[in-house]
Amino acid sequence: MNIPKIRPFMDSDAEVLHQLIYQTIDDAYTGVYGPKAIQYFKDYHSSSHILDDARQGQTMVLELNERIVGTGTICEQNIRRVFISPAFQGRSFGRMVMETLEKKALLMGLHHLNLDASLSSQAFYQHLGYRTREKGYIQVSDDERLDYFYMEKALNASFTDDNEIVSLPGEHIVTRKAEPTDAPAMATINVATWRDSYGKFLPRQLMAELSCSQKQAEIEDFFARWEENQAVALVMESKSGEMMAFIMAGKNHRQDLRYTGEIYNLHVAPAFQSQGIGRYLVYRVCQAFRQRNWNTMMVWALAENPSRPFYEKLGGRVIAQDIGEYRGFTTPVIAYGWNELPICF
Repeated sequence: MNIPKIRPFMDSDAEVLHQLIYQTIDDAYTGVYGPKAIQYFKDYHSSSHILDDARQGQTMVLELNERIVGTGTICEQNIRRVFISPAFQGRSFGRMVMETLEKKALLMGLHHLNLDASLSSQAFYQHLGYRTREKGYIQVSDDERLDYFYMEKALNASFTDDNEIVSLPGEHIVTRKAEPTDAPAMATINVATWRDSYGKFLPRQLMAELSCSQKQAEIEDFFARWEENQAVALVMESKSGEMMAFIMAGKNHRQDLRYTGEIYNLHVAPAFQSQGIGRYLVYRVCQAFRQRNWNTMMVWALAENPSRPFYEKLGGRVIAQDIGEYRGFTTPVIAYGWNELPICF
């Protein structure tokens, strides 16, 4: 079965999207709008405008069998340029694009979206929960105008524990709430990432003594203190059930550092790194923190951790340095903080 994939826009997609949009305009708007209104639509969706919006906001591309068949853009609170190739309409692809854009809006901290709907697309957006606020028009010539609907929707920003399937490069991944029964698999990933990333600079004795049973006990203790920590924990696994990554977070325990939330552990199995998985898990945690009105966050990282630039790329800034202790061994640690949670991924 061929599964559609949604990915971020690349500049090289602009001309393909330009042609797709022109084809869709001709197919959907002929007989609904006059020729001058149709030309207005085409001018508005030029390649340069596609690139401008992609750079100002986030444009997503829907692919099927490596062919681009749809697109959609979010710029601030506005949904723009949602088009599905005529040959691929009627397969819920438009809904898929809209749901992706709405999830991005929630991750950006938005709770309300606006869009301008054409005469032929109003019903589609109504089915997705958008309401018509008012009707507008653009006078495109002395004898012709372009009518449209200004629509809006309040987003449900509640964080749920429902499973979610996301598309990341090369893999369809299930994201779900972590359970105590996941502790053994989480411990296995934890040990693997420690050995892969920390083995070159942590003491040999510590690495030699490192075991899955130790890490499992620590993770089980985290679950035992779930309410106390006001915890959030997610795992990512392949559709075959193989665990690929996990994140553990909750309230900040360092009262001298005035940040509300804290990421305690984030580990991606070595075989699945550099695919956007860690980034996605961080933003899912941010979504949970926002639901609690926690607007600041921090994380501790080993000073020699080669992955520290990951947090810097997400906007974290160094807020503290200390000496960490683990099983009798000490090592320098660095804290990163966010005065505002990251808003996009």
